[in-house]
Amino acid sequence: MWCGYKYLCGGPGAPAFIYLNQKHFEREPGLAGWFGYVKERQFELNLDFEHARSAGGWQVSSPGIFGAAAMAGALEVVDEAGIERIREKSLRMTAYLMYLIDELLCEEPYQFGVLTPSESRRRGGHVALTRDEHALTVKEALERRGVVADFRPPNVIRFAPSPLYNSYHDIWEVVRHLREVVDALEHEDDSPTPKPIT
Repeated sequence: MWCGYKYLCGGPGAPAFIYLNQKHFEREPGLAGWFGYVKERQFELNLDFEHARSAGGWQVSSPGIFGAAAMAGALEVVDEAGIERIREKSLRMTAYLMYLIDELLCEEPYQFGVLTPSESRRRGGHVALTRDEHALTVKEALERRGVVADFRPPNVIRFAPSPLYNSYHDIWEVVRHLREVVDALEHEDDSPTPKPIT
């Protein structure tokens, strides 16, 4: 499964996707929606649900037009760049970020650890950092500086450098901001503010 809102720039409400191997076409979908009904009879409004015996049977609803339109443009860029080249750059970018963290931010007073696997075959496009204390307030201090990250309780800050529009300089700047936040004790100024989306 994957989403279209982040790397494909569809925004909230953009379509999500699922890969379904044909050996599972006969299985009942866990979340059934009218869009997964047998297409030839979709508008007959029968009371019994008959899912299409294909990957289409797992569709839930009509996609949102604005999110799909944004993704259509993004897919053109992905197609032009090539998924292999995008993945290659993603691995280089995440390796660079992990290297900088290990070299500059793992000792006192920074104490960041890298949770993301170093082996490229086990790594996706995110880098997860851990910090035993003040992880949420570090993330909030970064946000005030214009650095977008996300937080996962109890102590994980995640970064997702996009190979399509982030640069290696952007990664260096994130590390610089992390150092400055801790050096200036900005992360100790606030009490954590729980938010539904972090």
